[in-house]
Amino acid sequence: MSSRGDKLIFGLGNPILSDDSLGIRVVERLMAEHRDNGVVFETGSIGGFRILDVINGFKEVVFVDSTPGENPGSFKKLGLEDLSHSWHLTSPHTINLYTAIHLGNRLGMEMPEDIRIYVMEVNPNQEFGEELSDEVKKNIDSFVEFIKKEELGG
Repeated sequence: MSSRGDKLIFGLGNPILSDDSLGIRVVERLMAEHRDNGVVFETGSIGGFRILDVINGFKEVVFVDSTPGENPGSFKKLGLEDLSHSWHLTSPHTINLYTAIHLGNRLGMEMPEDIRIYVMEVNPNQEFGEELSDEVKKNIDSFVEFIKKEELGG
């Protein structure tokens, strides 16, 4: 076991930016169902260097997020290497997750051995509001079940 725990599941997003709140909503649902299984659940609107403080000390980290895409509602699982050429995970104003993790390693921080990212594609034209788009609403249950099966044993 690492210094903070074995596994962190972190929901990324902005709670007042419609579909960008998806990662937060999904992790809140997972937390409600799996609170007592030793997994740490957190949510937030952070990225870049700030993410290092959140993940430092965990053996495994799972991120849940939305990403602009051509097929809103479709989802997939990614590894850290899949992000090596991306500009950002959640914010265009910060460094990407891949670069932040490698910097954390070089600084001697206790970075996770395993990082997985679950993303659902959303319409790139986000609006302020707390309502999810129809495409995301239609697929959020399947997305939650997919993550639950992969990360929490069903």
